[in-house]
Amino acid sequence: MIKMTKLTLCMIVVFAVSAGVAYADCGVKDTHEGTLKSFDEEKNVIVVAVAGEDGEQVTITLTADTTVKDGEGNDTKPSNLVGTKVKVVSEHAKADSVEQMV
Repeated sequence: MIKMTKLTLCMIVVFAVSAGVAYADCGVKDTHEGTLKSFDEEKNVIVVAVAGEDGEQVTITLTADTTVKDGEGNDTKPSNLVGTKVKVVSEHAKADSVEQMV
């Protein structure tokens, strides 16, 4: 009985670790195009109103590695893009890049 319980617990742990590793590095990138509605500098979060969707808004966190570019390809601050059309590439709601669309 004890051996069966240990085996079951080991299987659960292996499954949980495998699922966590698979999710952490799945590599699936999301692309959202729309209007940058707001930027919360304190939380480092942007809200994008997705173009073509029925009022859908997505909230995406900016990281230290996030690149933010204006329409000419120059580095800029997210606050400079509020109210403009942007393309955001993210993974698990963390932005890889924010680019102003021209």
